Formats: sequence, structure tokens, C-alpha cells
Amino acid sequence: MTCRERAGQVRDRYDDFVAAGAGVTAIGTGGRRYAKAFIREEQVPFPVLLDEDGVAADIVETKTLGVRAMLKPSAYLAGVRSVAKGHRQRKTGRRPTQLGATLVIGPGDELLYEDYEDFAGDHADIDEVLAALP
Repeated sequence: MTCRERAGQVRDRYDDFVAAGAGVTAIGTGGRRYAKAFIREEQVPFPVLLDEDGVAADIVETKTLGVRAMLKPSAYLAGVRSVAKGHRQRKTGRRPTQLGATLVIGPGDELLYEDYEDFAGDHADIDEVLAALP
């Protein structure tokens, strides 16, 4: 459900990314049918690529959600916040414990910004992401 929250945050600021000359791409863990429903339900205006086998997640070395992280009060509060905003977990992908990351890749494949979630809902601040754009 927090990935749906994140998609909504980026969707709501999508015009800011476009105005800055940036492209936005999301990478998801679900299958094709799930991705289509996700795009439709969350009204996602940017491409969503599928990483069913975790190849992209392995390359960027995203973290996974362990029991310790699930029990953190901040993780619980993130879940409550997400549900309060109307986001609901639907079908999970093959790797339901995979956490997200936010990367800004500039010209020449230069990594300009990176933020890795420590728990579900630990999203990078959108204003920081926009500030990292060239």
C-alpha cells in the first residue's frame, strides 16, 4: 500500500518533474495484469516497468523488509498514514518484502541522487528529489 502512496506523491508532482526536463519511471514487482490495474487505479502518468525476477532490484541493491523493520513504530505509522489516505494493498508481487528506492540518474548515466527505504513508507522527500535534478 505504501508503493501506491508513493506513486500518488510522484503523480501529484509529475508536472514539476516534466517542467524540470526530467523523465519519471517506476519499477514494480507485480505482473502485467497487476501493473495495468495499478496504473489505472492510481492514475499513473509515467511508465511502469516490471521487475518480476528482481534483476533491477539486485542491480541497485534495494533492501528487503525484515521482521525488525516491520516492528518499528515508524513503519506502523507509515502504514496507518497510507491507509488513512485511502491506499490499500492489493495483490503483492513475487517479492513482497522488497523495499523501494528513489534514484535520479543524470546525463551520462551519472547517479545524482539515491535514497533507499529502511521500512515500507520510508520515501525520499519529493522536494529533495526535485532539487537533485540537473
